[in-house]
Amino acid sequence: MLGRFNIFQRTMLFWDELHPYNAVHVVRVPAALEPERLRKLLGCLLEERGLTGLAIDSRARVFEFRGGPAAAELRIVPAGDDPRAALRTEIGRQINTRFDCAAEFTPFRFFTVQEGAAFWLGAVYFHAVADAESVMRLVLELVAAYRGEDPTPHREKWDRHQNARTRWRPRLWLRKLLALPSHIRAMRSSIRPDCGDGGDFANDVEIFTLGAENLATLTAAGKALSVTLNDLFLALLMRALSPLGVAKRDLHRARMSLGCIVNTRRDLGLESPDIFGLSLGLFSVTHGPAEPDSLADLVREVSRQTRRLKRGGLYLANSLEMRLALFAMSLSSTAQRRRFYPKNWPLWGGITNMNLSKFREPLPPGSPADYFRAVSTGPATPLVLSVTTFGDRVNVAMSYRTAVYSAADIASVRERFVAAIGDLPAIA
Repeated sequence: MLGRFNIFQRTMLFWDELHPYNAVHVVRVPAALEPERLRKLLGCLLEERGLTGLAIDSRARVFEFRGGPAAAELRIVPAGDDPRAALRTEIGRQINTRFDCAAEFTPFRFFTVQEGAAFWLGAVYFHAVADAESVMRLVLELVAAYRGEDPTPHREKWDRHQNARTRWRPRLWLRKLLALPSHIRAMRSSIRPDCGDGGDFANDVEIFTLGAENLATLTAAGKALSVTLNDLFLALLMRALSPLGVAKRDLHRARMSLGCIVNTRRDLGLESPDIFGLSLGLFSVTHGPAEPDSLADLVREVSRQTRRLKRGGLYLANSLEMRLALFAMSLSSTAQRRRFYPKNWPLWGGITNMNLSKFREPLPPGSPADYFRAVSTGPATPLVLSVTTFGDRVNVAMSYRTAVYSAADIASVRERFVAAIGDLPAIA
């Protein structure tokens, strides 16, 4: 059965031509590492779930999982003296390493890093075929099976072709058209990050954890201000990046913009756990001037924008600007394509936010001990903040283009991000 790529997937395929567009889920397994047993289990599970033999026809905009043996790599990474450093390095290597899509392939590869009596298992995937929720369900099933606690030993193939396509809704698309001029004005007034000639898309990654105290502060602030945690994360990232933007503002460009990825499964009626695919939306928020007067004002402004977008469902019609972008880039040279997003959609960063507690709360016995996610930045944004709420903490992976941000820049962004959380009680 052929599946047809939606516009988000088609865009990701284009991004992958410029730089590998992968994502990584990393789970801490509280058990001893047995490489051969793990390798066999990975292959069996991928084959039984029908996630092997992927064939892509980008011209016809279709794909098919044809089955067969799971040719998925399992890399055993030496932990050295610092397992967390080895983990971070391997995540960075994986998001910079392309999957070969020219022939049939398995869109997954795996790695492990030993840490004490447990080990980290990394699942790397070709992002155009799956969203974070699909892969999260696969990873949790892997952990349960490895620990001998799999409640469904006989696995059926998942539905791998139910990718999200927004139905034709005249009112929604009319609202999107009416909102487009305002979006264009926001982008034209936004400061452009310095991406050089746009040809260097190499990524690096930083990972850190916000502990129980930070999560409690965020939750209390969200309730007091009547905003979501996602609003707070957007505002905190905007605050952390603003000093870098201020240095580049001028009379015509004095605002700062961020993007946000949205899970649209519930909106589109694709909530079944048996659906494996990609169902995402996208929106952006803008604040000006680049350096906000106060954190309270910034949080309220971000929340006002996200509420308007959610109320109107505009993130469900993001395919409009994606189609326009793909059309424009199809008429451009390779050099122009590399500069397209920084020039026309100048985002300084973006957020992908996932709360695992809402899927598995409370966490059952034998569950993973920890969970991180990271994603390639692609050409659309030079920094992506992957936020994963797990149990009583928030794990953050910050992937970034090294041609735009230095390691010192990212260290400062991280420091300001965490410091701003400490300022939240004063404004709540």
